[in-house]
Amino acid sequence: MILDAIVFIGFALVMLLLITFFYFRDKSVFQKLAAYEHAIDDLNSRLYAFETRKGDEGNDGFEKAIAEVEEKLDNKLNELGDPLLRTIRAIKTMETNFRTLEERLDERIAKIEESIKLTAMTTNSGSANEKRIIEMFKEGKSIEKIAKKERISQGEVELILRIANLR
Repeated sequence: MILDAIVFIGFALVMLLLITFFYFRDKSVFQKLAAYEHAIDDLNSRLYAFETRKGDEGNDGFEKAIAEVEEKLDNKLNELGDPLLRTIRAIKTMETNFRTLEERLDERIAKIEESIKLTAMTTNSGSANEKRIIEMFKEGKSIEKIAKKERISQGEVELILRIANLR
């Protein structure tokens, strides 16, 4: 029981640490995304200014600028994708670990339920012996004869009779 409580507390601590880890990791990712968003807005405003200045003249320069912007965006997106992939892999690993822990807990619960059933069965057989002893005593048999027939000590017979308020 104490071991289960320790395992549960340990599991809770691990969960708390993982949640804080992902919180801070996501926080940094969102900061990077905000920076990229700002950079994209800046590039869009520069592109707009470039278009208004150049107008129809210099389409080659415009196409080069667009190609550069696209290349920069691709590089930034690739940089952003790595941390996200690592985060997804870590989540999948956690999911596997949770399933394993769940299976272990289910096994332990099944064992505990089995032991409870066995205890209940042995308790029921003890109460049947007590009923027979009480019946034999009411029939007038002596404590010695009851003890011999049930193959228990005379002290046990006396105890059962005292508990039943017959002695």
